[in-house]
Amino acid sequence: MRRHTTSDVPLHYLGLGLAKPGGQSEAILLLHGLGSCAQDWQPQIEALSPTHRLIVPDMRGHGRSPAPDGAWQIADFANDIFNLMDQLDLPRVHVVGFSLGGMVGLEMANRAPGRIASLCLINSQPFQGSKPPALLFAYWLRRTVIATFGLKTMGKIIGKKLFPDPSQQPLVDRFAAQMAGMHKRAYLAALDAIFHWQIQPRFETLLMPVKIMAADQDYTPVASKRAFAAQFHHCEFEVISNSRHATPLDQAQRVNTLLRSFLATHSK
Repeated sequence: MRRHTTSDVPLHYLGLGLAKPGGQSEAILLLHGLGSCAQDWQPQIEALSPTHRLIVPDMRGHGRSPAPDGAWQIADFANDIFNLMDQLDLPRVHVVGFSLGGMVGLEMANRAPGRIASLCLINSQPFQGSKPPALLFAYWLRRTVIATFGLKTMGKIIGKKLFPDPSQQPLVDRFAAQMAGMHKRAYLAALDAIFHWQIQPRFETLLMPVKIMAADQDYTPVASKRAFAAQFHHCEFEVISNSRHATPLDQAQRVNTLLRSFLATHSK
């Protein structure tokens, strides 16, 4: 079922798995990555909706959600999700965030830990101090390619890196088409929000169960994410083999197995 909020940024979202006899009722938020949308969680929706209530939004500027004017910050994305939670009368949720979505989830947990029942981050972490050279290169490459050739070409380039196996060509095509459908201003505003994100996690208050999944071939090294995971009080860390950045899609079965186990342990 598709609905909209009535907040300043009326997020489009999918509400699923609401009335399954004997199933879980505590809501789980699935937060997508940059250039993605709610529909990209389809493998996880199919795996989790029979036993869990899912809320799967298109974040601002993505999918069918509007793109407000001006510069954006990760805090703005978090505010949008808090507003959605309030609209749906959800005082506390489990958050599963991929990439950009993980940043938003961590921002939410840092600001209001009591509203986050558990937190799962997939290929997502903050960077303190100077940014890694790989991140700087990726940021300026994307800005240059978008300015010169547009989002469709950028989508094809990223898609080939995310899904290099010939059997994954349908995923490349889908990702490129999705990128081509985004407004350039929205993509760049979200990209800038990621690049300029600064956060000092208050680990002493982040006492909720945490699961961190790190792809073995992600943009940032596994060791960096492992060191980040070690700072939480209650954190499970998992390396996902034969995966690049888009782990929920290129290793969907493994991700689903880990999510089901984690949520079964920590959801009411």
